[in-house]
Amino acid sequence: MFWEEEAAAQGVGPVRTSGAVPEFDPVAFGARLRQARRAAGWKQQPLARELDVTQPTYSRMESGRIAAGRVTSTFLEDLSRLLGRTMSWFLVGSPVRDRVRLAARRTDEGEVRVRAERVLDLLEMDAELDDLTEFADLEGAALESGGRSTTWTAHAVKAPAHPSRQQGRNLAEKLRGDLNLGDGPIEDLPDLLDGVLGVDAAVLALGDRLSAVAAFDDERSVALLAVNVSDTYARQRFSFAHEVAHLLYGEGHAYDGEHGASRSPLEVRADKFAQHLLLPVSGIQTWAAARGYAPRQRFSFEDACRLADEFGVSPQTAWIALDDMGVAPLGPFPTAAEAAVVAGHLARHTRRERDRRVERIPLRLEGRVLEAFRQGYLGAEATARILGQARDLLEDVTSVVAAPAPRRTRDSRVPAHR
Repeated sequence: MFWEEEAAAQGVGPVRTSGAVPEFDPVAFGARLRQARRAAGWKQQPLARELDVTQPTYSRMESGRIAAGRVTSTFLEDLSRLLGRTMSWFLVGSPVRDRVRLAARRTDEGEVRVRAERVLDLLEMDAELDDLTEFADLEGAALESGGRSTTWTAHAVKAPAHPSRQQGRNLAEKLRGDLNLGDGPIEDLPDLLDGVLGVDAAVLALGDRLSAVAAFDDERSVALLAVNVSDTYARQRFSFAHEVAHLLYGEGHAYDGEHGASRSPLEVRADKFAQHLLLPVSGIQTWAAARGYAPRQRFSFEDACRLADEFGVSPQTAWIALDDMGVAPLGPFPTAAEAAVVAGHLARHTRRERDRRVERIPLRLEGRVLEAFRQGYLGAEATARILGQARDLLEDVTSVVAAPAPRRTRDSRVPAHR
């Protein structure tokens, strides 16, 4: 039967003792089938119709009542095409979710994992696409379309024994210098992460009250930073920069469990890193000098608003940075919209807020997924779900860009969706 042939021919499954074939687990298979269906947004009845089985039969499959002989290569290929998972994932699952480390401002890592499901889903898919590169040059094709080959190296900076605000500032200034960023605004922070630092950056729908999460897959030397699509433009940028600090120090866990409502030293250091990366002291000084300010002269309310708008930070961040220098305007800071009106750039503010509501997966993974779609390994439904795009868009271009999937032969021992 297919399960035994695949397991023996390809080593599918967990570590085995000599010659032993891993046993098919119908309950685990059904649970993965249910997980993939829900993640892809399918109801049981229409999916059963696409698989050419009755709804009661499909329901029994998800309940774990399916014989190994029913799991044929054709059936698995249909599942892969419709639900966007590899054949081996349906058979034996993936170790990615269990090994990924997460960093987020949450006291309970289990809660983070539930809310960051989309992040884990992308890392799992990325690992599954590695299997495709065994016989199809998806990585090379993705690079030609704008992806990158570099991956993150964890623990790039030795963490000081006692985190402080000054350490966050020093690290931000060093990074700006190393990357030749000067002291001006960073226009597209995700592009900087993707293209220069070699860190996967994404804007995703995260759970409530979760602004950002950093996920580390050490086995594959991959790090993914994700910010919440529901956060404001300035908050997304600050969250990206904040998580970069955790990446640079190789800190991968859920934070603040022992600090209650107060900010831990690690979090304070990351906040200061983000502040100085986005709005460096030298940048403020250059900006002020160009407008005729004397050293230590207090900013006007209007110029503080213009500074925040130009550097793409929240008014609160700008006021804190100016207060650190002793030049903040007197009185409270405004909202971002109020600052944009004062700065004379309400249209830019509106455009930024509109654009930040669109999900964005890492450029490297986007290239790989689109190439898998083009070569026929992923269907339009699954590809649209992974990319966060409308299915109709992918279906419209299928006849133009999609190449037929290679024929699966027993001699080659190459599964069409591994």
